[in-house]
Amino acid sequence: MKKRTLLIGLLSMFLLAGCAKTQTTSTTATRTVTTTAGKTKIPAHPKRVVSTVYTDQLISLGVHVVGSTQMDLANPWLSKAQTKGIKNLGNTMNQEAILKLKPDLIVTSNEADVKKLKAIAPVLYIPYGSTGDVYQSLTQFGRLMNRQKQAKQVSDDLKQTAKNATAKLNANGIDPATTTVSFFDIQANKLYVDGSTWGRGGSAIVTAMGFQLTKAAQKVEAGTGYKQIATEATPSYAGDWLFFSNTSGSKQSISDLTANAVWQSLPAVKAKHVIELPFNKMYYYDPIAVKGQIKLVTDTMLSQK
Repeated sequence: MKKRTLLIGLLSMFLLAGCAKTQTTSTTATRTVTTTAGKTKIPAHPKRVVSTVYTDQLISLGVHVVGSTQMDLANPWLSKAQTKGIKNLGNTMNQEAILKLKPDLIVTSNEADVKKLKAIAPVLYIPYGSTGDVYQSLTQFGRLMNRQKQAKQVSDDLKQTAKNATAKLNANGIDPATTTVSFFDIQANKLYVDGSTWGRGGSAIVTAMGFQLTKAAQKVEAGTGYKQIATEATPSYAGDWLFFSNTSGSKQSISDLTANAVWQSLPAVKAKHVIELPFNKMYYYDPIAVKGQIKLVTDTMLSQK
């Protein structure tokens, strides 16, 4: 009887210990956040985040990212210190690789990732293009990651960088507030005109520095954000300064464009106000990239004035 009583007592102790352990692991604080895709319950203070598309936004706020995709990590404005320790997942959000990283939150712009990865950790789905401009995006990610203070600091720093740059330009006769710009891009040997929200430096040049899009380019921005055009149509979109990038065009297509009589007749071309920007440095639109782009654009404009 004594042995039986002792056994029951030991079992009770183990059960109580098990309950205590369960209660401890279930007290991780969570909060419900809202995006344009709906509501999601996530950790109140994420400590191990896997992300794609928005990695650079998270890094700018000091979020601990443990895994990301190749495109995000290829951002040339990120330092080695900022990407140190982040697992390169390649081109896709691989389930097996992510599981090994033991994340407590996954952030993605791909809706299919929600179903595929939700068994690993909560998935915060943020539709691409839904975060607004660089400042609106900072505010949103500050709210989502519970890092409002950091978001304000980054935003204030970016605004000061832009203010210093525009003051420098104004001192040299370039007033962004009264100067129009255009963004042209060659992709698959076709010519496109882009709005300021389609990468290619628009966040730095228009949103941060305050340059103005031409009226025709504003209509493009209000629509799809980009538009394929013929070289003959460039006068309708051309501003005082032309920013040009080569996403995937051949050298011959660039030569054909710059040799075209219509292109050569543009006032900006005659004034040598054409700047070819490196696509890999202008594609990204996170706060870290925009800050670097502001300096690059300012220095280049002043060197060509």
